[in-house]
Amino acid sequence: MNVLIIEDEPLAAQQLKELIGTCCNNPMFYPVIDSVEEAVSFLRTRQPVDIIFMDIHLSDGHAFEIFDVVETDLPVIFTTSYDHYAIRAFEVNSIDYLLKPISIDKLQKALAKFAKRGAAANQGTNQVTVQQLQKLLTDTSIYRENLLVSLKDKLLPVPVRDVAWFEIRNGVVLGTRFDRTVVVSDDRSLDDLATTLNPRQFYRANRQYLVNKLAIKEIAYYFNGKLKVVLQPSPNEAVIISREKATGFKQWMSL
Repeated sequence: MNVLIIEDEPLAAQQLKELIGTCCNNPMFYPVIDSVEEAVSFLRTRQPVDIIFMDIHLSDGHAFEIFDVVETDLPVIFTTSYDHYAIRAFEVNSIDYLLKPISIDKLQKALAKFAKRGAAANQGTNQVTVQQLQKLLTDTSIYRENLLVSLKDKLLPVPVRDVAWFEIRNGVVLGTRFDRTVVVSDDRSLDDLATTLNPRQFYRANRQYLVNKLAIKEIAYYFNGKLKVVLQPSPNEAVIISREKATGFKQWMSL
């Protein structure tokens, strides 16, 4: 699914990306746009976009000015802190109107509306069908269930649900199981591994760790809006969630 975010607050844009990534498998994001002028220029290029998430107050005006200049039938989900633009929002090709802070539950419902309407971008060369989006939202069978681990002259399956966390060490992806045994993954990076795991079960805490929700014992407030995640079993170093990812992480924990 090709996603365009039009938002002038970098933190809000990053949090929205994380929420979308939690709800959908492997969404593709265009660079975030923060102004009416830039949005108009982009839409005139007719890039293959499936859905737009659009804030109303942008750096150089209101989002509605975009529709006064350029015609588009791309589906839009508005994201804003103000509720008094709702009527005008539905005068354009709006699917939903989400008030900030956006919850995963509301986002999933908005995406479900998108699926029911069969709202794919007419310009898109990689259009999303109703069935495809519903699969992205609900089908857990597409995710990896086992790792294949080499042991002497054998390959042994290790259920990913038994792995408390994955980490990257000296370029090698290691998984620590709940019994503290360590397995070596054949994935080249945590990024590669993360795309194969259920995003409801595993979360990319930072560049070093990918954690299993079942391993999270508690969450502590840390410095400058960061969070410290306490895992059981415990790794050798603290697992820290950045301030930018904290909101998305807490939303993920509530799933």
